[in-house]
Amino acid sequence: MDTYSSTDKLIGGALIGAIFTAAVVVIFKYLGIPSGRYGNEVIQVVAPIVAAACILLPRPLLLRTILRERRDPLLLDEDLNATMTGRALGLIGGFFIGITLCSEML
Repeated sequence: MDTYSSTDKLIGGALIGAIFTAAVVVIFKYLGIPSGRYGNEVIQVVAPIVAAACILLPRPLLLRTILRERRDPLLLDEDLNATMTGRALGLIGGFFIGITLCSEML
């Protein structure tokens, strides 16, 4: 029997999302991505968030929609919803953590 609840999935998703997004923001800022003609402020803010979202969100979204038949029978829809919500909240929190780290380190 699965001992995890939806709250555990929410908190785990938020932590994974925050840590990963903060790392992506710091890496993008350190490497100077995007730069040159595409280096305006809006793109510098949006690019790490989009990159982190493209890595964090597809698996739970696919398991919720297209790959429904291939997932574990004990994995409920509410667990996947909690995971996606946690990762989305982690994206937002991780962005602010990453900006704070960049301002302190770089």
